[in-house]
Amino acid sequence: MLENSSPWKHSMEKTKYIFIGAGGHARVLASVIESNQDELVAVFDTDLEKRSLDGVKNEGEYKHDKHPNAEIIIAIGDNVIRERISQEIKHTLGKAIHSAAVVDRLVNLAEGVQIIQGAIVNRGTSIGKHTIVNTNATVDHDCEIGDFVHIAPGATLCGGVKVGKGTLIGANATILPNCEIGADVSVGAGAVVTTDLPDNVVVVGVPAKIIKHA
Repeated sequence: MLENSSPWKHSMEKTKYIFIGAGGHARVLASVIESNQDELVAVFDTDLEKRSLDGVKNEGEYKHDKHPNAEIIIAIGDNVIRERISQEIKHTLGKAIHSAAVVDRLVNLAEGVQIIQGAIVNRGTSIGKHTIVNTNATVDHDCEIGDFVHIAPGATLCGGVKVGKGTLIGANATILPNCEIGADVSVGAGAVVTTDLPDNVVVVGVPAKIIKHA
């Protein structure tokens, strides 16, 4: 089993979390905090058909004054929705790093970052606010990842890659060394990016080609 060799391990005292979102990604994040023996104390989701998240009651619309001593995580995979909700938050923002992720001690993680089981983030990398590094994704050395990015399961970012705000790197996609990916880009699942990409494009294929300008 991979061990988290970074300074991001928790102390013996439990951290209490609240989530905004009670869908599938929230279930994954619940397992992340459980891996550190931390506690999910509340969930907020306006979809009241989601009555609970693995036994934790859905309290409906987010309330600023509820559970004031807990840290909050936006437990939603969609980049646009995470950014919108982030503007409403009053709680202290937490980070979620699975105990079976590997995050080097010389990595900079901004508030709200989520690093899921099996992910690797290597030395010299910085990761922006509310960005997700999902299951078994790899972010190699000296990468610069913007805010509200989602690096999907199994994706690989080689060394020196830059990724702009709001971009989605699809499952099992590969970004070759030193490529610069713009903001609000969608890289299709399994794509191999070999050159820089501008803002607001959709790319697919091997090598990746632009199929749409937003």
